[in-house]
Amino acid sequence: MVKAVLSEKTIKFLYILLLLIFVCLCMVSANITYITKASNDSYTAVLIRIEGFTSLIDVPTQEYIQRSLKFAEERRVPLIIYLDTYGGYLDPALNIVNTLLESKVPTIVYVKNKAYSAGTLIALASHILVMSRTAVIGAAQPITVNPVTGEVVFVNETKIVNPIVKTLEICADARNRNKTFVKKFVYENSVLTGEEALRLNIVDKLAESLDDVVRALRGVELNISGNLWRLNIGGYDEVKPDLDIYAMIFLRNSIVNSILLFIGIFGTLILITSGRIELLPITILLLLLALVGSDISNRVISLLLISLGTVLLFVELFVTPGFGILGISGILSLTLGILLTPLPTASYVINTVALWHALIIISGSIGSLLLFVLYKTIKAVRKPQSLSYTPENKSVGKAVDKLIPGTKGFVLIDGELWMAESDEIIEPGEEVEIIERHGFIIKVRKRR
Repeated sequence: MVKAVLSEKTIKFLYILLLLIFVCLCMVSANITYITKASNDSYTAVLIRIEGFTSLIDVPTQEYIQRSLKFAEERRVPLIIYLDTYGGYLDPALNIVNTLLESKVPTIVYVKNKAYSAGTLIALASHILVMSRTAVIGAAQPITVNPVTGEVVFVNETKIVNPIVKTLEICADARNRNKTFVKKFVYENSVLTGEEALRLNIVDKLAESLDDVVRALRGVELNISGNLWRLNIGGYDEVKPDLDIYAMIFLRNSIVNSILLFIGIFGTLILITSGRIELLPITILLLLLALVGSDISNRVISLLLISLGTVLLFVELFVTPGFGILGISGILSLTLGILLTPLPTASYVINTVALWHALIIISGSIGSLLLFVLYKTIKAVRKPQSLSYTPENKSVGKAVDKLIPGTKGFVLIDGELWMAESDEIIEPGEEVEIIERHGFIIKVRKRR
């Protein structure tokens, strides 16, 4: 026998609500950006890192840089990009280049180790390019990679190569760099160390750390769209990628995307042919996640996931009894949909005091709710057993599960869930009455 402290639908709703609140709190805390003033006469720059997990130049990296630059422009402070990459895809790289060329605030790229291929384009588009002495830049000839065999083929097609070269020339003109040599990055796959790049007027400064970068740029003047900037950076605050950026990077991984697509397609076919329609929400969810690797907007995919999750949870809460595959799929779909939805927090400065007040209020509310549920649970557990069956006094309740001869399921009697069995088929929601009791298992039939 199990005490029913709250109604089944209420418990489901509270469980789902707490889970979604927890997910939203995690997302908000991960997207908070703190900006501080360095001193009265200097300002704090925005720093982002394109390295490690974010090092592949792809759509998520493009989103990360564009959002961070927009944030820096709103704050009217420089953007520092710590760049350490082997390169990536051409289209996102070109989009990043255009974004940096149109920047309204100083953009500074610091290459500590390497900036190959697409990274070279991004580095040369910045207002100021700083490298360490032993860092390497170049090797920008485009390639294609066979996704099956992994074979690398160098692209010499002028229709592809010439636009890349022209983009480098535009960057060199805009930033007063060596226009003649930048072509060799593509035509000859040339590479340069920091010292060599400085002698050839490819980079502007040499520095061995980010702090050295800040010191080396103090007093440098830039004219950006008619506005004169005199750099006086007192420090930098790092802006981490939003959670949807991390999710996109993971889901756009070729191996992960292929697995999701394979299971989604073949799993759907197998479930349809085998008649297991109730499991289709899982494969549909996997197919939607696989679409993240396509050209479909992530906002569209997140909207579809949230819609799917809402429908599944509605069916689970108000149509089907128990808590099964629909509820689990709905929670996963809603969580992933929220995760892939960009939050606007990176565009605003968070007041620390207000943030703590909000967290205290939310945490207090959730804690009060949990304490209430715990209180009701303890009260119900200590409550003496109330079910008393006699042939003259038959207790009446409702079936929670579908009862089939030979199997057991739950029925709700006097606010308590009991394990029951029946000699006839009883559908969920039908009224039942007790005809026998053996310990904590009762035998029921449809109410006469």
